[in-house]
Amino acid sequence: MNRDHHLGVIAAFAAGILWSFLGPAVRLCTDIGLSTVQMTWLRYITVVIVMASYVLIFRRECLKVNRFELLLMVVMAVVGVMLNSTLYFESMLLVSLSLATVLQYLSPFVVVAFSVPLFHENLTRNKVIAVSMAFIGCILCTGLISSPGEMNSLGITLGAISGFCYGTYVLCSKRLAQNGISSTTILFYTSIMCFIGLGPLCDAPDALSIMTESVESLLLIVLLGLFLTLAPFWLFNYSLEKIEAGKASIISFVEPLVASIIGFSIYGEILTVEAMIGMAMIMLALIIINRIDDPEGSEDPAGSE
Repeated sequence: MNRDHHLGVIAAFAAGILWSFLGPAVRLCTDIGLSTVQMTWLRYITVVIVMASYVLIFRRECLKVNRFELLLMVVMAVVGVMLNSTLYFESMLLVSLSLATVLQYLSPFVVVAFSVPLFHENLTRNKVIAVSMAFIGCILCTGLISSPGEMNSLGITLGAISGFCYGTYVLCSKRLAQNGISSTTILFYTSIMCFIGLGPLCDAPDALSIMTESVESLLLIVLLGLFLTLAPFWLFNYSLEKIEAGKASIISFVEPLVASIIGFSIYGEILTVEAMIGMAMIMLALIIINRIDDPEGSEDPAGSE
């Protein structure tokens, strides 16, 4: 595997690690009185400020896109970010964090399935085995079987839809990457669209009031925007420039694994046998999807002899 491939794998891996901190951040935002739509809007204040400053000062060439590319970014902003984030955050409030996480990770199945006809990616045995193993590992790692929490039908539905929405984001981002559109361009346009689109829907004056009422609230929003939104989205979009969409989505399964480690090491949560088996399965899935004995895409398609 070449250098670009390694960079893509590392970027997807890093994005998954950062996203593992999203659940606790959402709960903290709820504690200070923010609604799911408000926190989705506020997280893009930091992103818009950073991206607009960077692009307008240093990378004005990133502004150039055609109508089709702009349309894809509208879909990414509305479905893949605004709708996905709002539904995912709302799901976290209606069901356990573990169940919401598992439902969000239906997205790699969507990406792997649609990447075959859309991008002509091979549906290899490694991909089928890795995505299935990682999903089962995610279920075990989050403790969903032993401690499922409240089974709210609306929360389950919203979580499942959020997974499909994020799959849409990945697929559109991959298509833009094939057109030579950079991660910087994607984040610049989608963040502005999200910021403008959600403003009228979230009681913006109230959201800004909550954000600025204390230093802790302001720092929480900056953390949510800079480290849990801008950084992981840029990293993941960058990974899609270097590796297959299906592979990048499977690598992001590192998120529940890291979340379990955080719970054990920082919050003193009990690391059950079930969770350890799940973590081992996710690790094995990551090894399988990154096998180096064959060039990428050279494996036999799933089901071939």
